[in-house]
Amino acid sequence: MIEPATPSVLSLSGIAFSLPARTIDAHTWACRCGFPEARASALLRNGVQQFHDAASASPVTFACEAVSALLEDTSTTPASIDALVYTHTVQSSVLAPPAGTAAFIQSRMGLDHALAFSVMQQNCVSPMAAIRVLRVLTVSGRPIHRAIVVCADVMGSGCDPLRAIEDLALHSDGACAILLERGAGCNAIVGLHLHTDGRYFRGTDDDLQPVPDDRYYWSAFTTMRAALRQAGVTANELAHVLPHHVNLSGWQRLMTMLSVPQERLFTANFARLGHVFGADPFINFHTAPRAQPGSHSLLFSSGLAGCFGAMVIRH
Repeated sequence: MIEPATPSVLSLSGIAFSLPARTIDAHTWACRCGFPEARASALLRNGVQQFHDAASASPVTFACEAVSALLEDTSTTPASIDALVYTHTVQSSVLAPPAGTAAFIQSRMGLDHALAFSVMQQNCVSPMAAIRVLRVLTVSGRPIHRAIVVCADVMGSGCDPLRAIEDLALHSDGACAILLERGAGCNAIVGLHLHTDGRYFRGTDDDLQPVPDDRYYWSAFTTMRAALRQAGVTANELAHVLPHHVNLSGWQRLMTMLSVPQERLFTANFARLGHVFGADPFINFHTAPRAQPGSHSLLFSSGLAGCFGAMVIRH
């Protein structure tokens, strides 16, 4: 039996992103890292073609660009923003203490009335974790009617060998800003579920390579299923599945597990954008074909250290 949908208090009202103009293809990456050509060929077979390279540019620069574009695209005034949450995956994607990245973006963007803070340690699921925190603050009575979540990450040219997630993805630098509004109705968040498997708390092995997760597919499937149950919809009702850009062949397997037709998996950005850390599902939501009002889409992301997150949107 499908559980009834719970009342939604926040909606995705706008998304903007900022990516470096420079792109590096898989063959060039393998060459400059000293990897064999076979490594690039394996990436290409998995649909991985290129990544966006910020070189030495600051992630905060991209974060501010994304927030600025979001405010302009949605005709939102800075004074109307009640909360700003900064999220990231890479430790170097924040200003060194005692500086505060969220406070810097708040000051630069003129968000003087916003409650500003940061969410981290959920890696590529951190934006969804931030949205969950905002939902809790909203239902607990805090007067948050409009909020921005911004995620930004830059690997840095000195970390090029770490861009690859096995042969399944290449990390791109960049940022994404998300406008959330209370009671907007359209694109309402009707399901949101997070899961962390503590067995993978280290994230990587001694060689900084991802630790194989023998429960990955089951964890991803059950996380998505829990979000769907919250929303009161079945998987085969979904208009789109909006994935993170990792493991394209694995996504085909997950679609089978969900009993969703493969054509509903939005894959147009996999090869073109690379894996932009926590931004992938939100960029896909912004660029996917417009769905019919009343239909639903599923956003999903997972990260190192056993983090999983799924969100259901009612269009």
